[in-house]
Amino acid sequence: MDTRMLFGLGAAAMMTVLPACAASVQADGGETAAAVAPSQLDAAPASAPSPKPSPQPPAPSEVTPSPYPELRELTVVRSSRTDTPETVTVEAAEIPAEPTKILDPTMAERLFGNTGVTLQWISWEERGPTWVAVDENGYWMLLGGQEGTDGGNLDIEGFITEIGPDYFLYDGTIKITGTPDEERRCNVSKRGWRFAITQNRKYWRLRDFNWCDGLTDYVDIYF
Repeated sequence: MDTRMLFGLGAAAMMTVLPACAASVQADGGETAAAVAPSQLDAAPASAPSPKPSPQPPAPSEVTPSPYPELRELTVVRSSRTDTPETVTVEAAEIPAEPTKILDPTMAERLFGNTGVTLQWISWEERGPTWVAVDENGYWMLLGGQEGTDGGNLDIEGFITEIGPDYFLYDGTIKITGTPDEERRCNVSKRGWRFAITQNRKYWRLRDFNWCDGLTDYVDIYF
């Protein structure tokens, strides 16, 4: 907002004119005094110039948004593996609003100590590794995957948001590439993936079977 005030200082010119007088005055010695000539007052000074406006304060510089997402470093205080880093760097926007809700501590410990993940297109016998990490604020992270001999891959990376008696909820990314077809590419990030145990099986299965391109995918995490 421009808060400058401009001040104008001026005065009208004034002119006083005395009427002419042509009186002949008889002085001593018969000399005639000179006629009184008209006189004129000098004009008043012209209007004083207005002061120059003070410079405007510089406009706030526009902040150019960074093309890169904000990153946050989380410190790991519990880890299901010993060959993992002590910190994890994630995009700040991916962090859930609240720490993980533990509704069943026994099942939480089973998930923490899980024994791997499989995708049926790759193998049900050779499980891929999974890693559960808990940060200092109580966020549970899940990272894992499986690699096939034919080039197919499964990748999981995100946050566990809730653990119940027979299920857990997951916010993050699931990616499948190169299986069962070499050209296949599935990469979906969302909140609220649901994994559940059914019929007393020894694994949590992703309940969204047709999340990519119509094919039925069985993603299982074992305990």
